[in-house]
Order: sequence, then structure tokens, then C-alpha cells
Amino acid sequence: MAITQPSQNAQQDDYPVAASLTVLVTRDADGDLQEGVRARLDAVECVASVDRVDVSGLRPALNDMRVDLDAALRVSGPPDAESVADALEAGFGVKEVREVSMA
Repeated sequence: MAITQPSQNAQQDDYPVAASLTVLVTRDADGDLQEGVRARLDAVECVASVDRVDVSGLRPALNDMRVDLDAALRVSGPPDAESVADALEAGFGVKEVREVSMA
């Protein structure tokens, strides 16, 4: 049985970005709005961690809430803003990525 150990540069495998985006959070999500947003972003494949979320707008709909936010994230993948924006936008529940900047 092979045992794999995390790479010594595991912290270097991901990098910080700032993103302005819109996500959909279901109304029956556990916890408060911040927790719902964090859970939605954590579920995106390229996101290693969510460092900060600042909600700037909220539009309720029948089954979910459309949340505009600015987030500080650590992501993996190609280290360019366009690739990160594409990867974020591919995430379930991410409606729009307005801006991504390398932090």
C-alpha cells in the first residue's frame, strides 16, 4: 500500500485572488447568508479556501437568493485572471464573474 504525503509546497500550489461575482444561495441552506456563500464558493473545484466574503447586494427570488459579493480566495490552477474567472464561472451556482485580480 502506497502512502502519499502532501507536497512540501502545498501552500505554494494555490495562490490568492480577489474576485467580484454573483452566486446563488438556496433559501433553505444551513446557516446564515455568509455561510451559504462560503459553502457555494468552497464547492467550486478551483477554490482551495475562502479567506473573506463581503456581500454588496442581495436579490431574493422564489427558491434562492442572488448574492453580489467581493471575495478573497485561494485558488489552484493556471495563475492568470482569465483562467481563474473561467474556472469560477464553471462552478455550480456561480451566475457571473465580474472581475478577478491576482492579489
